[in-house]
Amino acid sequence: MARRFTLVAREDFDVAGAARWHAKDERLRKDVTAYTLPGDDSLSVLSAVARVSSVRDPRLARVVASGTDAVDDASVAYVIVDRPRGVVLEDVIARRDLTPRLAGAIVGSLSRALVPLDARGIHHGAIRSTAVTVSDAGIPVLTGLGLDAVLMEQSDGGDHESPSEKGDAQALTRLFLRCLTGSDADLLTVDDIPSEVSGPARGLCVSLLTGDGPTALSEVVAAFPPDHVALRGFPSAVRSMPLRAEVARAELRETVGKPATEVVTLVTLSRAAAVCAVAHAVQRSAPDLAPEVEAGRLTWIRAALPAPTPPAPTVDPVPGSAEDERALFDDLEAYDEMVDAQNSGPSRSVWEALLYRLHTRWPESDTLARLHDEAHARAATPGPIPTRALLMTGGVALVIFAVMTALSLLAAPIEVEQDRHNPPSHTYPVYTFSPTASPSEE
Repeated sequence: MARRFTLVAREDFDVAGAARWHAKDERLRKDVTAYTLPGDDSLSVLSAVARVSSVRDPRLARVVASGTDAVDDASVAYVIVDRPRGVVLEDVIARRDLTPRLAGAIVGSLSRALVPLDARGIHHGAIRSTAVTVSDAGIPVLTGLGLDAVLMEQSDGGDHESPSEKGDAQALTRLFLRCLTGSDADLLTVDDIPSEVSGPARGLCVSLLTGDGPTALSEVVAAFPPDHVALRGFPSAVRSMPLRAEVARAELRETVGKPATEVVTLVTLSRAAAVCAVAHAVQRSAPDLAPEVEAGRLTWIRAALPAPTPPAPTVDPVPGSAEDERALFDDLEAYDEMVDAQNSGPSRSVWEALLYRLHTRWPESDTLARLHDEAHARAATPGPIPTRALLMTGGVALVIFAVMTALSLLAAPIEVEQDRHNPPSHTYPVYTFSPTASPSEE
């Protein structure tokens, strides 16, 4: 498509009116996501995508290209978007409930990415868990900007709410509740909010469930302060979380063929609790008492176990304190990580950079496109010659040649072109004592 993108495999897409593909950018040699739709109904979609094509934020999937192409004598519109690497949020919360810290870090980061766009009148309008991917570096990436909302409006016949700041703020709050409970906010009440959620975050959820709030992205930003450390190692942290009860029961029934109540009885649970208590006591007891603990004689050993350490009291940070300053540095560190992740890959050579400028100036030139592809492939492929060994060998050879040349010059005798004892005869004319020339000169 467009002599640049190859459609590899079609993927499931929860928005009607377009097809989503796993595609390959043959020019940049990387995976991308392609959306295709009939060319007759694509004018509004392409206009909205062109409006957001200049957005550059690592937390928002970048639009690579858009346009129309002829496929089997039919006009097809396409939108090419960067493909984030990581875990799709819907795949996680469909099986597990996130902690308030993880959910708040995801929602807070996305809200901060959308705030600058509000000043330009750009809103997402279709924020949901299937459009969020958390990368391996802990960066939540939101896809569908400028595309999903327009497709929903076309498929719903205009009944879909137009994108707005209020709609994005409420959608982010709904996403936070879905991460915590696994259910849609329309099915929840205030009592369903987990007790671990407190402060501004709880007030935000209550305002959504009982009223018409929130109304601005600033409220979401204030409720979820920056916490970039929480999302580092997100895939491994998710694997360590327990499955939701209904998911575990369904998987157990599918695997064993019996309901969980027939497989795990109260006797089995009591025995498992006793084993866990003994194992926990063995870990906390002295080495010489471990055999007694494993034998189950715990009545007189409890006094020998160390008392549990009470948790340290939490102190709310004072505005303007070092906590706020450290948060600023965390923002800078996270931005550096985003830039490094976005710019990862082989650096351009001088020839490739020159061809890139020329190809940008004349994009219709097939010759420049071909030369740029060849230069990019050459820069990304390691050379067949070991450059370091070659340079070391050449350097050693030059040193040896210089030493041998110096020794030969020292051993050679010094030759003088003129003999000081037998100087050559002069060619001056004969001296005369009068103006008259001597007879011999005549």
